[in-house]
Formats: sequence, C-alpha cells, structure tokens
Amino acid sequence: MYLFSRSIRLSGVKSQEATGWATRLTEVVKDLSGLDVGLWHTLFSGEVGKLSWTTFVPDMSALEGAFAKLDADAGMNELVERGDEYVIQGTLSDVIGKVVHGQPDPSRKVNYVSVVATTIKAGKFARGYSLGVEIAQTAEKISGLPSLFVANSTGDYSGVAWLSGFTDIAELERAQNALDESQIFVELLDTEVPGVYNDQPGAAPRTLYRRIA
Repeated sequence: MYLFSRSIRLSGVKSQEATGWATRLTEVVKDLSGLDVGLWHTLFSGEVGKLSWTTFVPDMSALEGAFAKLDADAGMNELVERGDEYVIQGTLSDVIGKVVHGQPDPSRKVNYVSVVATTIKAGKFARGYSLGVEIAQTAEKISGLPSLFVANSTGDYSGVAWLSGFTDIAELERAQNALDESQIFVELLDTEVPGVYNDQPGAAPRTLYRRIA
C-alpha cells in the first residue's frame, strides 16, 4: 500500500476563494478518479498556507490510472489552471510513501493527523526500518490508536515518517500527552534512536494537519 501526497503553498491572496477552489478541486478529483482523496492544511505548524491532497492506493498502477483519467478531462485541467492566482509558483510537490507498518481504518473518521518525519543515516537502513516499526507499535500500545510508519518511494530516498490520525483535537492532545508521559516510549527514543536517524536540530519536524474536505 502507498500513500500519495500532493502539496502546494497558498499565497494568502483571497484566502476564502482559494479554500473554496481547493475544496471544489478535491470533489472533482474524487469523482473522476474514484479515489478517496482528502484535503488538509497545516495547523499550528511550519509551512503556513500549505495544502495537501492525500490518498491511499494499493499499488502505483492504480495511481497512474487515476492520473490518466484526470489528465484527460478538460474540465479538470481548466479548474487546475484557475489555481494560478492563489498558489505560490514553484511550490507544487508530489511524494509517494510506501506503508511499511499499519493501515488506515475506514471505520474511523480522521480529521487531524500528526506527522513526524526524518531521514535514516547512511548504513542504518535495516535498523531504521525495523526501529521505525517498533516505534509505531509502541505508540499504538500506549495511545490505543493506529500508527503508520511510511518510507519514501519518491523524494528523499532515506526519508521516513510516522503518521497518527485523530477524530478531533482533544483526542490528538490526549494521545500526545500519553506518549510524552510514558517512560517506556521516552526510553525507547533515548536508547535506540541515536545513531539511526539524523539528529541535527530540525531534522525531525512534527507537523499537524487538519482535514478541510
């Protein structure tokens, strides 16, 4: 299973119109592609004005097929072009991540997502993957909520991320507090992470996203 994400940065001009355009674009993409696409914006995090469209696909062929449908639709192309007045040029970016651990739960309505991203050090890929799964599993036991561990298939070859979804911001806060206060989780990070993932300041940002559509 893969997680596809397409991101842009809004200029801040006509913010309400821009959000309406992005929401309408999401609806059209879902109708044409048949994929369950979500639209998200950053919350209390860096990259203010960033919007992301995401979807899970079983394989890359499914994603390629969906894009073929979108590219062939004239109305879709016209709608995309309307975004030129809202989007900062040069900020469009795609990334595909392979889900190494976990899977989305279709029975849960996820409105908030916490993402911690980092990169694996050279020579530590095997340990980086196995430890990434261990961290996700430990977080699941402590928080009682699903956690995904994803490795980049495009973008930075060494990039990995942990994703957790929440129904509301109160659930997000409770889960985060549970992890921060867990001696087991903190000791796992303190003892196992050093030397495996890049540890320079800012190398592992945590970003919150809220679902718009």
